[in-house]
Amino acid sequence: MFQNKSIAILRTFTQQEMRQFDEFLRSPFFNKNQTIVQLFEKIKPFYPAFETNELERNNLYKLIYGNENYEEQKLRYLMTDLTKQLEEYLCYKAISNEELFKMHLLLYTYRIRKLERPFFSTVKLAEKMLEDWPRRDVSHAFYEYLIEEDKYKYASDQKEHLSKSNLQKVVDDLDKYFILNKMRYSAEIINNKNVVAINYKLFLYEEIMNHLRINPLDHVPAAKVYYTIILTLIEPDNKQHYNALLLLLEEHKNIFSKEELFDMYVFAKNFCIRKINQGYTDYIRDLFELYKIILNNKIIFRDNSLSQFDYKNIVYLGLRVEEMDWVKSFIIKYNDYLDPKYRNNAYTYNLASYYYFMKNYDEALTLLRSVEFTDIYYHLDSKSLLLKIYYDQNETEAFFSLVEAFKVYIKRNNLIPTSQKNSYYNMIKFVSKLFKWKLNPKNTLSHIEEEIENTKPLADINWIRKKLEESKKTEEKLSGTWRKR
Repeated sequence: MFQNKSIAILRTFTQQEMRQFDEFLRSPFFNKNQTIVQLFEKIKPFYPAFETNELERNNLYKLIYGNENYEEQKLRYLMTDLTKQLEEYLCYKAISNEELFKMHLLLYTYRIRKLERPFFSTVKLAEKMLEDWPRRDVSHAFYEYLIEEDKYKYASDQKEHLSKSNLQKVVDDLDKYFILNKMRYSAEIINNKNVVAINYKLFLYEEIMNHLRINPLDHVPAAKVYYTIILTLIEPDNKQHYNALLLLLEEHKNIFSKEELFDMYVFAKNFCIRKINQGYTDYIRDLFELYKIILNNKIIFRDNSLSQFDYKNIVYLGLRVEEMDWVKSFIIKYNDYLDPKYRNNAYTYNLASYYYFMKNYDEALTLLRSVEFTDIYYHLDSKSLLLKIYYDQNETEAFFSLVEAFKVYIKRNNLIPTSQKNSYYNMIKFVSKLFKWKLNPKNTLSHIEEEIENTKPLADINWIRKKLEESKKTEEKLSGTWRKR
């Protein structure tokens, strides 16, 4: 199939959406062009992949127009018309799922048509929906403001007396929505500044923070959460902010959408990761427990799917804190939640990692041989794990053979970012130095240790540090033996 926006959209559709769009397209209210219906009829049998020669330009043209001479522009116009209908359907579907936004649109319509009774009955319904709405997140604040503004605009149109105006409520709701959104994106910017060198500007940030220090919005849980998130970012040495954030998230987890709650927990995760990177390894347990919280509460899922990266991180952290039985159970239980195209590799690699930590090297090697190297990151991870196994087993020939093959793979693969290449090159360099020292422990390790700590980026630095410590203990024993002699 030639590249086309319509096909790209249709590939994302569920079977139910395909049926709904079929009905949508056949409705004369939405579409009067029967050729678009005919086009969709020819396309839909190839759902969901749409990978077939029959959908190439010339073949598709014949399916629609028979033996007419091929006209590229005519086909393009028809595909554009189909795309427009798809976009209309997507908008219709999106609005249908947002009851409060529909209320806002209805209030706007009743206002401009000067329909007083329907307007106020809809206001009552909208306010009841707002009151009953289980969430009290940023989107709730947005709709609260919209409905209040609709009421104000209606009163202004009717030239009602200023004393009856809800102007103060409009401004209060606008301030609440603005402050929540401003704090949310301020937290994002402060966090990004710790990662990338971009000169963001934070207009009114200091004013808002100063205002909240004096006048905390205690009746708005989202404000308390975002304020505490910012404190974890600007005062990273104070663990009390982190603990307070976890308590707030646990207390108010039912009033935020899963998406917003997930983003809030990301800040808590980042706090732990920063501390771990600074050498505070006790935070590995904190991070693992954090993952268990968002896993058990299903906050970590997106469309009932688990990211392969979260899957791997949870396994790694569980192994680091020696929760071996829990990890093995997790690997098996949650494998079905992974994207099918990554599922086998993720399961095989992470199970191999588990067996490596259990020092069952034969089982780990067997599993690694069945990892399909269709994904560069599983290729890199698998070779790294192989390198560790050969290191621990003192497999000299296999180790140095893999070192050379690993370096060649990194050099030749243009899909690996430069920073990643450097990270793995450095890892190979230091693991090789430590292995050579094991074979001939004559020179001091101090210069290697200094070089490791001054080298960035460096993949698997924690494992390298662990092996360095093991070598230093060997060095101490050898030094004691030599002194006795």
